[in-house]
Order: sequence, then C-alpha cells, then structure tokens
Amino acid sequence: MINQVKDNPRERIIDTALRLFYEQGYLATGINQIISESQVAKATFYNHFSSKENLCVAYLQARHIIWMEWLKDSVEIHTSTEECLRGVFVFLREWMERCNFRGCAFLNIASEVPTLNNKIRAEVIKHKDDLKLYLRQLISLLKNSHKRYKDINIEADADMIYVLVEGAIVASQNYGEVWPVEAAKKTACKLLKI
Repeated sequence: MINQVKDNPRERIIDTALRLFYEQGYLATGINQIISESQVAKATFYNHFSSKENLCVAYLQARHIIWMEWLKDSVEIHTSTEECLRGVFVFLREWMERCNFRGCAFLNIASEVPTLNNKIRAEVIKHKDDLKLYLRQLISLLKNSHKRYKDINIEADADMIYVLVEGAIVASQNYGEVWPVEAAKKTACKLLKI
C-alpha cells in the first residue's frame, strides 16, 4: 500500500499525535518530533494548536471517536443483547492484543497529567462518561429484553460493569495478558445472569 501524506496539515498533526502520544506517552513526546513527523512547519503547527495541551485535547477528541466507533461496531454485530454485553469483553480482549497491551490512551494521559481541573482531564472524563453511558444503554436494553432481567438495577449494574471494564483494561496492561478481561467477562455474566 502506498503511504499517502494527507493534504490537511491539521489532520497530519493529529494523526501523528494519535500515534506518538499512544506509543511514547504525552510527556515523552515533544512538539519538535510531532512537527517533524507530521511534515509541517513550526508556524503551521502553532497556527492550528497554540500549545501542546491544545493538541492533546484534539488528540483525545479524535481518539474518543475512533475508540467508541470501534467498540460499538464490535458489539453491535451481535443479534442478542446478551451477546452484545459479552461482546464488550470480546472487544476488550481483541483491543488489548491488537495494541500490544498498551492500555487505555485516556488513562495513560491521565496518569501523566495529574491536575484535575484542566482541559485534558475534562476530555478523559468525557470519554469515561460516554463509555459508562453506553454500558448503561446496553444494560437497559437487557433489562427490557426479557422478564427474567426485571430485577436488574440499571444504574448500579452499569457502574459495576464499568468498574469491571476499567479494571480489566488496567490489569491487562499491567500483566500484558488477557486473563483479566476473561475474568471480568465471567464476573459480568454472573452479575447480569447472562
């Protein structure tokens, strides 16, 4: 395949950040490296992003769209709600293996930017809130799919599944193995009786 350089400098900068921030980390990646690898002039970079922090916000916004679309596409190919919920963990396993256990881009950034009240942390929280909302929607569909699920507490169960998902991501990254995802899947299935 021919590697084509995108015409839009802003897109090239964000694409470069998508790769470098995830592979190297936010703090280890310098502006000069991003400028060089995205093949833009320094003035062009600063025309689009006034700071590394602003680039990181754009990076997280782009990463959020990519990741949520990938999750939903992987989950929603299933026909039953039960399979969709199990599919969340199938997705996590595939993602962990695909990214060589690099983990969650949002948690990685959050660990490098400890200040709670800033634009970067707001994007991390938005991503996590959207993930929780999606899990809540799946659990709501499950509750309404059959009377055997009538006792599901949508809010509480969604919070527990969310914690299982986050724990599985972190543990898989730490161990470099998928067993935490499998354990979380088994626990989620027991919790929801699916």
